[in-house]
Amino acid sequence: MKMEVNKSKTAAWGGLILTCVVIVLLMVFHLAWWMFIPFFFMFMAAFTEFAATYLQRISPYAAKTLQKCSCWFYLLALLGIIIVALL
Repeated sequence: MKMEVNKSKTAAWGGLILTCVVIVLLMVFHLAWWMFIPFFFMFMAAFTEFAATYLQRISPYAAKTLQKCSCWFYLLALLGIIIVALL
């Protein structure tokens, strides 16, 4: 049985927990508020991917839409990282 990573609930939980841990650890450094913008988009991407894995069985169309949103959030996070790195 082949397991796809984008449909794995374990991978979704891992991504969500890892993102939350990174955000909490970065709060310890007392960074400026605008430096958390990429991490907000990372959290939203992980959360929408997490929600998509649980909605896959109930509504495949909603899960596909959430996966598209997750992709956009990942792109926004990448853009945010580039902008923060340039500042």
